[in-house]
Amino acid sequence: MSEQTAQKNESDNQPLSIEQIKSIVESLLFASDAPLTIKQLHKNIGNCEIDMIREAVAVLEKDYAERGVVLFRISGGYQFRTNLQNASWVQRLVAQRPPYITKAQLELLAIIAYRQPITRPEIEHIRGVDCGSPLRVVLERGLVRTLGKREEPGRPMLYGTSKGFLEFFNLNSLRDLPTLHEFQELSEENLELVDHLDQSTKPMEESSEEVSLEESSETSTNNLDSE
Repeated sequence: MSEQTAQKNESDNQPLSIEQIKSIVESLLFASDAPLTIKQLHKNIGNCEIDMIREAVAVLEKDYAERGVVLFRISGGYQFRTNLQNASWVQRLVAQRPPYITKAQLELLAIIAYRQPITRPEIEHIRGVDCGSPLRVVLERGLVRTLGKREEPGRPMLYGTSKGFLEFFNLNSLRDLPTLHEFQELSEENLELVDHLDQSTKPMEESSEEVSLEESSETSTNNLDSE
């Protein structure tokens, strides 16, 4: 064994200080393109107590709270993302339209999020219209996933939200969704604002829906149409 290898092994066996762990955690989160959980961080670092990793993450959350890059708790893990207050400037840099959800897709996602696991006929019964196109789009975008089939005649497919759904809406878990009671408590002023936003986005929604239909035409013969 070379002297360099021996020194490395000896270093690996030395307990890490909280400052070292904080630095390593920061590097791992920066290098990862997906949220990392405390367990994943511990598995990569190894030579420390898991509580020390939790402490390091908490310190990083505080350190980055008011910076241009913020440590978000996303989908059960942690990920560095740009500060939401700077979204318009970041958008200028990337020079592309932000991910857009049509009203029909948003309604469908809300139904699935609050009623999952749920079948397509159940979704259509609640919405009162066919949901083939918006369901196909949210599946392709990874916001919704299939959970299996219901044990009843015809065995309809069951749908639920995915990790991609949590990441898209900056949620740590489904428990972070607002309750129906919280929505009903919206002030009259906020309800008017929601209605104003709904009216102002209608032309964009119609245009986006047309694009979505064109993009999904090649897959119109998939399993959704045959359920």
